[in-house]
Amino acid sequence: MLAGAGSALAAAPAAPKGNPPPELAAETLTEAALAGAGKDRIYVGDVAISHIVDGRLRVYAAKDGKLLGMINTGFAGNFALSANAGEVYIATTYLSRGGRGERADVLEAWDADTLGFKYEVLLPPRRAQTLNYRGLVRPSGDGKFVMVQNATPATSVSVVDLAGRKVTTEIATPGCWGIWPAASGARFHMLCGDGKVATVTLDAAGQVADRQVSAQLFDADKDAWFHNAEQQGDRAWFMSFKGVLTELDLSGPVAVKKGSVDLVADAKLQKAGWRPGGYQPFAIDAAAKYAVVAMHDQGAEGSHKRPAKQLWVVDLASGKSLASAPGRGAVSLVFAKGSQRLQALDGAAGGLDVWRLDEAGKRPRLVHAHKIKSAGEATVQLEVAD
Repeated sequence: MLAGAGSALAAAPAAPKGNPPPELAAETLTEAALAGAGKDRIYVGDVAISHIVDGRLRVYAAKDGKLLGMINTGFAGNFALSANAGEVYIATTYLSRGGRGERADVLEAWDADTLGFKYEVLLPPRRAQTLNYRGLVRPSGDGKFVMVQNATPATSVSVVDLAGRKVTTEIATPGCWGIWPAASGARFHMLCGDGKVATVTLDAAGQVADRQVSAQLFDADKDAWFHNAEQQGDRAWFMSFKGVLTELDLSGPVAVKKGSVDLVADAKLQKAGWRPGGYQPFAIDAAAKYAVVAMHDQGAEGSHKRPAKQLWVVDLASGKSLASAPGRGAVSLVFAKGSQRLQALDGAAGGLDVWRLDEAGKRPRLVHAHKIKSAGEATVQLEVAD
């Protein structure tokens, strides 16, 4: 056999004669702004459950659904944008051997225009490793700090000084979860299991200057609130599992309830079991006149993550219906900050719809029907830059 193999090799044709091809030029890595991309970008977090050590953050152009780029987010990484959308902050975990080994939790800063890595800050190894939710990593209103949610399962918050690139403190927050910053200064608010909102105010050094707790704002046993919130400045809206939308004022050292509307107060709607559902189950338009809510019928205890059967457009002042549209499986909604462009993420297929509404919220129009057919494998969080 060896002799035969040798004979076959000997019989192989000789290499053709002539000059060898010129040597290829060495490649040089460069950095440039995202090609042809304005600020109308959509950020989609993908926890990639089937290979969770290798999560992704994908960036799309809202106008045509073009994939602009991608950032690796490690093991169950969570993300947030800076106030001017110039930086992307990712709190994540890496293991030295991929699926095992020494754990390192970090906060990473990435340039939003080039998707280039800028720097990282080592975190205490207690970062909450969860699906992509808002409120788990958030910059402060003054842009000096980034707060990161921890869970061991005991809850705490790590405070990162961006200028000093260091953790200034870790704040124990027993029974409270999620980070909702005030619009200015370095203050943040958290939902607590007893139906109250805890407020922490930081000083210039990133240390706790004040802690207070609100009055009871909801009953978690009777009608819990979704963890997700919609914020515009110091106005924040929270939705309950049964469809009560509540506005809070976050400007002071204590969160204050401003008002609420019941989206399913009508007896017929209650009998049909209409409820909100999803991960970002509602969005507020830029003028804070109306909300678009992902709704499903035959709702019950445990249906609060069910995809939308309908999208309801409701007046924020009265809670009355303005319009409705097919739900198309939406589980996450977000409006552009300066227009009536609405993004909706399909919870089953991962497709991304783009809608436009008029200023009165009465004519929802589907612009791109799943122009992005699949934005990832396990996508639940949406953010926009514009």
